[in-house]
Amino acid sequence: MTSRSARARRGGTVAKARRAPANPGGVTLSGDQLTALVTAVQSAQLANPLPRPPQWSTDPFGPGEPLRPSPINRPNPRTGRAEPRLFELPISTNLNVNTAPFVPWRTLSDAADMPLFRKCIERRKSVAGLGYTVTVDPEAVAREAAAAGQASDDVEAAMRRKYMSEIARVSDWLAAPDRKNGYDWEQWAGQLMENQLVYDAVVIYPKRTFGGDVFSFEVIDGSTIKPLLDEEGGRPLPPAPFCQQVLYGFPRGEFVADTVDVNGVTMVPGGMTTDQLMYERRLIRPKTPYGMSPTEIALLDGILWMRRMDWLLKEYTHGVTGAMLETALEVDWNTTQWGDWVIALNDKLAGDSAKRLEWSLLPPGTKAVLPAEVAERYKPELDLFFVKLVAGDFGLPASEVGFTEAGALGASFHEGEQDILERNVRIPDANWLGKIATRLAVRQLGMPPALKVQVLGQESEDEAAADAVADAQVRGGRMTLNEDRARRGKSPYQFAEADMPMQMTQRGTVFLEGASKLGAPGTLIGPVQAAPVTAPPEAEDGEDEQEDDGQGKPAAKSAELAALRAWRRNTPARRRDPGGRFECQVLTKSDAPQWAADPRIVFKDSPPKALAGTGPAGSGTLSW
Repeated sequence: MTSRSARARRGGTVAKARRAPANPGGVTLSGDQLTALVTAVQSAQLANPLPRPPQWSTDPFGPGEPLRPSPINRPNPRTGRAEPRLFELPISTNLNVNTAPFVPWRTLSDAADMPLFRKCIERRKSVAGLGYTVTVDPEAVAREAAAAGQASDDVEAAMRRKYMSEIARVSDWLAAPDRKNGYDWEQWAGQLMENQLVYDAVVIYPKRTFGGDVFSFEVIDGSTIKPLLDEEGGRPLPPAPFCQQVLYGFPRGEFVADTVDVNGVTMVPGGMTTDQLMYERRLIRPKTPYGMSPTEIALLDGILWMRRMDWLLKEYTHGVTGAMLETALEVDWNTTQWGDWVIALNDKLAGDSAKRLEWSLLPPGTKAVLPAEVAERYKPELDLFFVKLVAGDFGLPASEVGFTEAGALGASFHEGEQDILERNVRIPDANWLGKIATRLAVRQLGMPPALKVQVLGQESEDEAAADAVADAQVRGGRMTLNEDRARRGKSPYQFAEADMPMQMTQRGTVFLEGASKLGAPGTLIGPVQAAPVTAPPEAEDGEDEQEDDGQGKPAAKSAELAALRAWRRNTPARRRDPGGRFECQVLTKSDAPQWAADPRIVFKDSPPKALAGTGPAGSGTLSW
């Protein structure tokens, strides 16, 4: 068929295309009629718009008046405007039975069973073996203490006594969360971690007895559950179905969300408790109801590692020798023949290490030449690099899967790998498991919200720093020994001093209780020292002994006088330390007038010494 343009060229002229009819429908509308028609259409489809400032469209170079929204969802009857969608959801997404988000579930399942992936997953799952405990929630303690104006320790102790029976009941129940299948805590928590690490879809079904009591928390394969969406792209609330289980390519059951109770208020009275299902994802993204597991994150890096392993396997199984084809100049091929040969060779060898390493029949005039070896591709550093990529995607150092390098753990220029592992992996995993168990216990077992399930072994990487702070508080009198033992979960000491605030100085331990009675403010109070019991010494040369004058000195004064005599006898004047002194607790100057003028003896009635800035311990100490 000859085109119009071809006919026009043969005629020597270029023919224009015909114009479209000015009025195809045969009806001509005036400007007012067209405006009325557009207004009628808009009033039927557009929501009640918010006010537009007139200057947006009238000012020079203004931003312009925005288009009026045409809502997809039903407008709110109170405002006349539609509420926002969480994301631009795929059309008819609830009809699509393909439950895979972006990467097929089967791909993630197969990748998780690769050796390196499986090592990383099992190392992450080791948190399930730490055990658990049911305890008072520190956040609940802080709220109660702030509301009541009491000390947190007292509130915590009272709450622990109040909920002692509930703590025992929930602890016993969680010892075997899946009674139907016989899984204890470690096995049950390991299943949760498996679903999270492979699919990031943790599904728990609270199986109930005929009487309505919870019998077992069954862990469902997350790849079989398809979350449904409401008209806003969010989670449908009961009694609407929240998710479906897709088996053999078709929905086989549907369930409602387990959040039928919010802040103690039942949202749906008499809700379908036997149809509840708990669906959790750890990496939440606003554009999809699916999460993203570490296996999916590591998939691309894992492909590199698998290709490396595939090449090494074929190197030792199919390989004959690496060869390069060099063509002799006397081969008389035309361009077409060369092209066909190159295409055929590439089709045979491309992407197939086994074929590239095998001998092939060469065309006439060609010969095989051994290429230069690239030594770097055989070095273990390249393998370690691939291992680091995959292990890092799982939040693990390479040493956790059996690969170490120089300068790793314990090196002075490296942050401790154990600390990194605790901060980035183990503590978050333990907190996540405890959060899941707490939510189930509160919603399904009736545990009081003031309690929580906590995974054991969550010591922080800076525990030594915390102990140093606690030690400083004990030494400074801000915390007693028993308070510090309670912080570490130890039983209290039974002696009274363990409950007394004290200050530990270089001169000894000073208890703060009763310190104001030992001296006036500003007096340096030293530790109480027991006076040694010694026999009365002989009088020193040139000094009057002045025994008891018969008036009967008290026993305490006699003992301290004997100690003072021993101190002077054991410290002759020619060798006495000018900085030494003897502090009397009961003796006054009248009890030993022969030594009243000695500046090294501080009697009970001596005036207090002023604090100076040049003392033996620095600023603010006594200078003698």
